[in-house]
Amino acid sequence: MDSNVIIAILSTAAVFGIVCLVLHRRYRRAIGKVTFLFNAIDNLDFSFNFPEQGHDRLVNESLNRIRRIIEKARHDLMERERYYEQIINAVSTGIMVVDERGSVLQHNEAALRLLDMEVLTFESQVKGKLASEDFSVRETTAMLNGKKVRIIAFSDIRNELSSRELESWTKLIRVLTHEIMNNVAPITSLSETLGNKADDADIKEGLSVINSTGRQLLNFVDNYRRMTLIPKPQPKLFYVKPFLERMATISSEYSKDSNINLDIPVSDLLLYADESLIAHVVTNLLKNAIEAGATSIYISAYTTPDDSILIDIRNNGQPISSDEAQQIFVPFFTTKPTGSGIGLSISRQIMKQNGGSIELITSDTTATLFRMKF
Repeated sequence: MDSNVIIAILSTAAVFGIVCLVLHRRYRRAIGKVTFLFNAIDNLDFSFNFPEQGHDRLVNESLNRIRRIIEKARHDLMERERYYEQIINAVSTGIMVVDERGSVLQHNEAALRLLDMEVLTFESQVKGKLASEDFSVRETTAMLNGKKVRIIAFSDIRNELSSRELESWTKLIRVLTHEIMNNVAPITSLSETLGNKADDADIKEGLSVINSTGRQLLNFVDNYRRMTLIPKPQPKLFYVKPFLERMATISSEYSKDSNINLDIPVSDLLLYADESLIAHVVTNLLKNAIEAGATSIYISAYTTPDDSILIDIRNNGQPISSDEAQQIFVPFFTTKPTGSGIGLSISRQIMKQNGGSIELITSDTTATLFRMKF
Protein backbone atom coordinates (compact mmCIF):
# COMPACT_ATOMS: atom_id res chain seq x y z
CA MET A 1 0.00 0.00 0.00
CA ASP A 2 1.20 3.47 -0.78
CA SER A 3 2.80 5.17 2.21
CA ASN A 4 0.82 8.34 1.53
CA VAL A 5 -2.43 6.45 1.78
CA ILE A 6 -1.33 4.88 5.07
CA ILE A 7 -0.37 8.29 6.45
CA ALA A 8 -3.72 9.71 5.36
CA ILE A 9 -5.61 6.86 7.03
CA LEU A 10 -3.60 7.22 10.24
CA SER A 11 -4.07 10.98 10.25
CA THR A 12 -7.81 10.61 9.76
CA ALA A 13 -7.99 8.04 12.57
CA ALA A 14 -5.99 10.30 14.86
CA VAL A 15 -8.24 13.29 14.14
CA PHE A 16 -11.34 11.15 14.67
CA GLY A 17 -9.93 9.88 17.95
CA ILE A 18 -9.18 13.41 19.14
CA VAL A 19 -12.66 14.59 18.14
CA CYS A 20 -14.22 11.64 19.99
CA LEU A 21 -12.09 12.37 23.06
CA VAL A 22 -13.07 16.06 23.01
CA LEU A 23 -16.75 15.19 22.56
CA HIS A 24 -16.54 12.61 25.35
CA ARG A 25 -14.98 15.14 27.71
CA ARG A 26 -17.64 17.70 26.84
CA TYR A 27 -20.33 15.07 27.34
CA ARG A 28 -18.89 14.12 30.71
CA ARG A 29 -18.61 17.76 31.66
CA ALA A 30 -22.22 18.44 30.59
CA ILE A 31 -23.42 15.36 32.50
CA GLY A 32 -21.49 16.58 35.54
CA LYS A 33 -23.13 19.99 35.31
CA VAL A 34 -26.60 18.49 34.95
CA THR A 35 -25.94 16.24 37.94
CA PHE A 36 -24.71 19.24 39.94
CA LEU A 37 -27.84 21.17 38.91
CA PHE A 38 -30.22 18.50 40.19
CA ASN A 39 -28.23 17.88 43.38
CA ALA A 40 -28.25 21.59 44.18
CA ILE A 41 -32.00 21.90 43.47
CA ASP A 42 -32.66 18.80 45.56
CA ASN A 43 -30.92 20.58 48.47
CA LEU A 44 -32.87 23.81 47.76
CA ASP A 45 -29.68 25.62 46.75
CA PHE A 46 -30.30 28.13 43.96
CA SER A 47 -27.25 30.29 44.54
CA PHE A 48 -25.12 28.72 41.78
CA ASN A 49 -24.70 30.15 38.27
CA PHE A 50 -22.86 28.59 35.32
CA PRO A 51 -20.54 30.94 33.34
CA GLU A 52 -22.18 31.87 30.07
CA GLN A 53 -19.05 32.14 27.92
CA GLY A 54 -16.54 29.79 26.33
CA HIS A 55 -17.19 26.52 24.52
CA ASP A 56 -20.00 25.47 26.92
CA ARG A 57 -21.89 28.77 26.64
CA LEU A 58 -25.00 27.26 25.06
CA VAL A 59 -25.19 24.42 27.58
CA ASN A 60 -24.57 26.76 30.52
CA GLU A 61 -27.23 29.22 29.35
CA SER A 62 -29.75 26.38 29.13
CA LEU A 63 -28.86 25.09 32.60
CA ASN A 64 -29.12 28.60 34.11
CA ARG A 65 -32.52 29.01 32.48
CA ILE A 66 -33.71 25.72 33.97
CA ARG A 67 -32.50 26.91 37.40
CA ARG A 68 -34.38 30.21 37.07
CA ILE A 69 -37.60 28.47 35.99
CA ILE A 70 -37.50 26.03 38.91
CA GLU A 71 -36.54 28.79 41.37
CA LYS A 72 -39.46 30.96 40.24
CA ALA A 73 -41.88 28.03 40.46
CA ARG A 74 -40.71 27.33 44.02
CA HIS A 75 -40.96 31.01 44.97
CA ASP A 76 -44.51 31.21 43.59
CA LEU A 77 -45.47 28.06 45.50
CA MET A 78 -44.09 29.47 48.75
CA GLU A 79 -45.95 32.74 48.20
CA ARG A 80 -49.20 30.84 47.70
CA GLU A 81 -48.56 28.79 50.84
CA ARG A 82 -47.95 31.97 52.86
CA TYR A 83 -51.10 33.50 51.38
CA TYR A 84 -53.22 30.47 52.30
CA GLU A 85 -51.62 30.33 55.76
CA GLN A 86 -52.56 33.96 56.37
CA ILE A 87 -56.13 33.23 55.33
CA ILE A 88 -56.31 30.21 57.67
CA ASN A 89 -54.84 32.20 60.56
CA ALA A 90 -57.30 35.04 59.94
CA VAL A 91 -60.38 32.89 60.60
CA SER A 92 -61.76 32.44 64.10
CA THR A 93 -62.40 28.74 63.54
CA GLY A 94 -59.75 26.34 64.82
CA ILE A 95 -58.26 24.03 62.16
CA MET A 96 -56.06 20.95 62.62
CA VAL A 97 -54.65 18.52 60.05
CA VAL A 98 -54.10 15.10 61.66
CA ASP A 99 -52.49 12.00 60.14
CA GLU A 100 -53.46 8.37 60.75
CA ARG A 101 -51.17 8.14 63.78
CA GLY A 102 -52.83 11.10 65.48
CA SER A 103 -49.95 13.50 64.89
CA VAL A 104 -50.94 17.12 64.20
CA LEU A 105 -49.29 18.04 60.91
CA GLN A 106 -50.58 21.59 60.82
CA HIS A 107 -52.82 23.94 62.78
CA ASN A 108 -53.78 27.58 62.75
CA GLU A 109 -53.44 30.18 65.48
CA ALA A 110 -57.14 29.99 66.36
CA ALA A 111 -56.71 26.32 67.29
CA LEU A 112 -54.13 27.20 69.94
CA ARG A 113 -56.22 30.10 71.22
CA LEU A 114 -59.50 28.18 71.47
CA LEU A 115 -57.87 25.16 73.08
CA ASP A 116 -55.68 27.31 75.34
CA MET A 117 -52.54 25.48 74.20
CA GLU A 118 -49.04 26.74 73.54
CA VAL A 119 -47.88 23.64 71.64
CA LEU A 120 -50.08 21.22 69.74
CA THR A 121 -48.41 18.05 68.41
CA PHE A 122 -50.85 15.20 69.04
CA GLU A 123 -54.62 14.96 68.78
CA SER A 124 -54.71 13.12 72.11
CA GLN A 125 -53.72 16.38 73.84
CA VAL A 126 -57.09 17.96 73.06
CA LYS A 127 -59.43 15.04 72.43
CA GLY A 128 -61.23 15.58 75.72
CA LYS A 129 -61.71 19.30 75.12
CA LEU A 130 -63.08 18.79 71.62
CA ALA A 131 -65.54 16.20 72.93
CA SER A 132 -67.06 18.71 75.37
CA GLU A 133 -70.24 20.67 74.74
CA ASP A 134 -68.23 23.88 74.40
CA PHE A 135 -67.17 23.13 70.81
CA SER A 136 -68.86 22.48 67.51
CA VAL A 137 -66.60 20.07 65.59
CA ARG A 138 -66.61 19.22 61.87
CA GLU A 139 -64.29 16.70 60.26
CA THR A 140 -63.39 15.72 56.70
CA THR A 141 -60.73 13.54 55.07
CA ALA A 142 -58.23 14.26 52.31
CA MET A 143 -55.12 12.79 50.71
CA LEU A 144 -51.76 14.44 51.39
CA ASN A 145 -48.63 13.04 49.70
CA GLY A 146 -50.44 9.78 49.11
CA LYS A 147 -51.49 9.45 52.75
CA LYS A 148 -54.93 9.89 54.27
CA VAL A 149 -55.31 12.82 56.68
CA ARG A 150 -58.21 14.27 58.65
CA ILE A 151 -59.01 17.98 58.59
CA ILE A 152 -60.71 18.93 61.85
CA ALA A 153 -62.47 22.30 62.13
CA PHE A 154 -63.95 23.45 65.43
CA SER A 155 -65.45 26.59 66.90
CA ASP A 156 -66.27 27.74 70.41
CA ILE A 157 -70.04 27.95 70.73
CA ARG A 158 -69.98 29.32 74.28
CA ASN A 159 -69.60 32.91 73.12
CA GLU A 160 -72.33 32.49 70.53
CA LEU A 161 -74.72 31.01 73.07
CA SER A 162 -73.92 33.61 75.72
CA SER A 163 -74.35 36.41 73.16
CA ARG A 164 -77.79 35.15 72.18
CA GLU A 165 -78.72 34.62 75.80
CA LEU A 166 -77.57 38.12 76.68
CA GLU A 167 -79.44 39.62 73.75
CA SER A 168 -82.63 37.86 74.86
CA TRP A 169 -82.23 39.07 78.43
CA THR A 170 -81.56 42.61 77.26
CA LYS A 171 -84.69 42.71 75.11
CA LEU A 172 -86.75 41.23 77.94
CA ILE A 173 -85.43 43.74 80.48
CA ARG A 174 -86.15 46.68 78.20
CA VAL A 175 -89.73 45.56 77.67
CA LEU A 176 -90.36 44.75 81.34
CA THR A 177 -88.80 47.90 82.74
CA HIS A 178 -90.69 50.05 80.27
CA GLU A 179 -94.04 48.45 81.07
CA ILE A 180 -93.51 48.25 84.82
CA MET A 181 -92.27 51.82 85.21
CA ASN A 182 -95.04 53.19 83.00
CA ASN A 183 -97.68 51.47 85.13
CA VAL A 184 -96.18 51.79 88.60
CA ALA A 185 -95.09 55.45 88.37
CA PRO A 186 -98.68 56.81 88.14
CA ILE A 187 -99.77 54.53 91.01
CA THR A 188 -96.94 55.82 93.20
CA SER A 189 -97.67 59.44 92.37
CA LEU A 190 -101.43 59.05 92.81
CA SER A 191 -101.13 57.17 96.11
CA GLU A 192 -98.92 59.94 97.51
CA THR A 193 -101.39 62.63 96.42
CA LEU A 194 -104.40 60.79 97.85
CA GLY A 195 -102.51 60.01 101.05
CA ASN A 196 -101.91 63.67 101.67
CA LYS A 197 -105.66 64.39 101.25
CA ALA A 198 -107.08 61.39 103.14
CA ASP A 199 -108.50 61.94 106.61
CA ASP A 200 -109.10 58.32 107.58
CA ALA A 201 -106.03 56.90 109.34
CA ASP A 202 -106.44 53.38 107.90
CA ILE A 203 -106.82 54.67 104.36
CA LYS A 204 -103.87 56.99 104.85
CA GLU A 205 -101.72 54.08 106.11
CA GLY A 206 -102.81 51.84 103.21
CA LEU A 207 -101.95 54.51 100.63
CA SER A 208 -98.60 55.02 102.34
CA VAL A 209 -97.84 51.29 102.02
CA ILE A 210 -98.83 51.37 98.33
CA ASN A 211 -96.59 54.40 97.75
CA SER A 212 -93.63 52.87 99.59
CA THR A 213 -93.97 49.54 97.79
CA GLY A 214 -94.28 51.28 94.45
CA ARG A 215 -91.11 53.28 95.05
CA GLN A 216 -89.23 50.15 96.06
CA LEU A 217 -90.41 48.44 92.90
CA LEU A 218 -89.32 51.42 90.77
CA ASN A 219 -85.88 51.36 92.40
CA PHE A 220 -85.69 47.61 91.86
CA VAL A 221 -86.58 47.92 88.17
CA ASP A 222 -84.28 50.88 87.65
CA ASN A 223 -81.41 48.87 89.10
CA TYR A 224 -81.88 46.12 86.51
CA ARG A 225 -82.41 48.59 83.70
CA ARG A 226 -78.77 49.57 84.08
CA MET A 227 -77.88 46.29 82.38
CA THR A 228 -79.12 47.65 79.06
CA LEU A 229 -77.54 51.07 79.43
CA ILE A 230 -73.83 50.26 79.27
CA PRO A 231 -72.16 53.11 77.36
CA LYS A 232 -70.44 52.45 74.07
CA PRO A 233 -66.72 51.81 74.68
CA GLN A 234 -64.27 54.60 73.91
CA PRO A 235 -61.04 52.58 73.61
CA LYS A 236 -57.61 54.07 73.98
CA LEU A 237 -54.13 52.89 74.96
CA PHE A 238 -53.28 52.93 78.65
CA TYR A 239 -50.59 51.39 80.86
CA VAL A 240 -51.77 48.32 82.77
CA LYS A 241 -49.48 48.59 85.80
CA PRO A 242 -50.48 52.08 87.08
CA PHE A 243 -54.10 51.26 86.23
CA LEU A 244 -54.13 48.11 88.40
CA GLU A 245 -52.18 49.87 91.15
CA ARG A 246 -54.91 52.52 91.26
CA MET A 247 -57.64 49.84 91.33
CA ALA A 248 -55.88 48.06 94.20
CA THR A 249 -55.61 51.30 96.19
CA ILE A 250 -59.28 52.14 95.70
CA SER A 251 -60.48 48.61 96.52
CA SER A 252 -58.34 48.39 99.66
CA GLU A 253 -60.62 51.06 101.14
CA TYR A 254 -63.51 48.56 101.12
CA SER A 255 -61.76 46.41 103.70
CA LYS A 256 -58.64 46.94 105.78
CA ASP A 257 -58.45 43.18 106.37
CA SER A 258 -57.75 42.30 102.72
CA ASN A 259 -54.19 42.40 101.47
CA ILE A 260 -53.97 43.11 97.71
CA ASN A 261 -50.72 42.15 95.96
CA LEU A 262 -49.67 42.94 92.39
CA ASP A 263 -47.48 40.91 90.03
CA ILE A 264 -46.88 42.74 86.73
CA PRO A 265 -43.50 41.75 85.24
CA VAL A 266 -43.79 44.11 82.25
CA SER A 267 -43.96 47.65 83.59
CA ASP A 268 -44.78 49.21 80.20
CA LEU A 269 -47.53 46.75 79.26
CA LEU A 270 -50.16 48.58 77.19
CA LEU A 271 -53.84 47.74 76.79
CA TYR A 272 -56.22 49.11 74.16
CA ALA A 273 -59.67 49.31 75.73
CA ASP A 274 -62.08 51.67 77.51
CA GLU A 275 -60.22 52.29 80.76
CA SER A 276 -63.27 53.45 82.74
CA LEU A 277 -65.34 50.41 81.74
CA ILE A 278 -62.50 47.98 82.48
CA ALA A 279 -62.11 49.70 85.84
CA HIS A 280 -65.73 48.77 86.57
CA VAL A 281 -64.97 45.09 85.86
CA VAL A 282 -61.82 45.00 88.01
CA THR A 283 -63.53 46.85 90.85
CA ASN A 284 -66.46 44.43 90.75
CA LEU A 285 -64.14 41.39 90.95
CA LEU A 286 -62.16 42.88 93.83
CA LYS A 287 -65.32 43.88 95.68
CA ASN A 288 -66.74 40.36 95.25
CA ALA A 289 -63.51 38.87 96.61
CA ILE A 290 -63.61 41.12 99.67
CA GLU A 291 -67.28 40.32 100.30
CA ALA A 292 -66.39 36.61 100.05
CA GLY A 293 -64.07 37.06 103.02
CA ALA A 294 -60.77 37.08 101.14
CA THR A 295 -57.77 38.13 103.19
CA SER A 296 -55.28 37.75 100.34
CA ILE A 297 -55.92 38.95 96.79
CA TYR A 298 -53.35 38.61 94.01
CA ILE A 299 -53.58 40.54 90.74
CA SER A 300 -51.25 39.54 87.91
CA ALA A 301 -51.00 40.83 84.34
CA TYR A 302 -48.96 39.25 81.57
CA THR A 303 -48.90 38.40 77.88
CA THR A 304 -49.19 35.03 76.12
CA PRO A 305 -47.24 33.73 73.09
CA ASP A 306 -50.14 34.78 70.83
CA ASP A 307 -49.86 38.38 72.18
CA SER A 308 -53.04 38.18 74.24
CA ILE A 309 -53.07 40.15 77.50
CA LEU A 310 -54.33 38.34 80.60
CA ILE A 311 -55.32 39.84 83.94
CA ASP A 312 -55.74 37.23 86.67
CA ILE A 313 -57.47 38.07 89.96
CA ARG A 314 -57.00 35.34 92.57
CA ASN A 315 -58.33 35.35 96.12
CA ASN A 316 -58.61 33.00 99.09
CA GLY A 317 -62.20 33.86 99.94
CA GLN A 318 -65.21 31.59 100.19
CA PRO A 319 -65.11 29.27 97.13
CA ILE A 320 -67.84 29.20 94.51
CA SER A 321 -69.62 25.85 94.26
CA SER A 322 -69.76 24.00 90.95
CA ASP A 323 -73.53 24.63 90.69
CA GLU A 324 -73.09 28.34 91.33
CA ALA A 325 -70.19 28.51 88.87
CA GLN A 326 -72.55 27.52 86.06
CA GLN A 327 -74.81 30.51 86.75
CA ILE A 328 -72.64 33.34 88.06
CA PHE A 329 -72.70 35.17 84.70
CA VAL A 330 -76.47 34.73 84.26
CA PRO A 331 -78.31 38.03 84.85
CA PHE A 332 -80.04 38.35 88.26
CA PHE A 333 -78.36 35.26 89.74
CA THR A 334 -76.83 36.04 93.14
CA THR A 335 -75.74 34.24 96.29
CA LYS A 336 -75.75 37.44 98.39
CA PRO A 337 -78.76 38.36 100.51
CA THR A 338 -78.69 41.95 99.23
CA GLY A 339 -77.07 41.33 95.83
CA SER A 340 -78.66 42.44 92.54
CA GLY A 341 -77.13 39.65 90.46
CA ILE A 342 -76.04 41.93 87.64
CA GLY A 343 -72.40 42.67 88.52
CA LEU A 344 -70.73 39.77 86.70
CA SER A 345 -73.29 39.87 83.90
CA ILE A 346 -72.48 43.53 83.23
CA SER A 347 -68.77 42.71 83.51
CA ARG A 348 -69.11 40.08 80.79
CA GLN A 349 -70.94 42.56 78.56
CA ILE A 350 -68.21 45.15 79.08
CA MET A 351 -65.47 42.64 78.26
CA LYS A 352 -67.28 41.55 75.09
CA GLN A 353 -67.72 45.15 73.97
CA ASN A 354 -63.98 45.69 74.47
CA GLY A 355 -63.08 42.61 72.44
CA GLY A 356 -62.20 40.49 75.46
CA SER A 357 -63.65 37.83 77.72
CA ILE A 358 -63.97 37.00 81.40
CA GLU A 359 -64.29 33.58 82.95
CA LEU A 360 -63.98 31.72 86.19
CA ILE A 361 -60.91 29.50 85.86
CA THR A 362 -61.07 27.70 89.20
CA SER A 363 -62.64 27.95 92.63
CA ASP A 364 -61.83 25.66 95.54
CA THR A 365 -60.68 25.84 99.13
CA THR A 366 -57.25 26.94 97.90
CA ALA A 367 -58.20 29.89 95.69
CA THR A 368 -60.77 31.41 93.36
CA LEU A 369 -59.37 32.66 90.07
CA PHE A 370 -61.09 34.95 87.57
CA ARG A 371 -59.34 35.70 84.27
CA MET A 372 -59.82 38.70 82.00
CA LYS A 373 -58.48 38.15 78.50
CA PHE A 374 -57.87 40.78 75.82
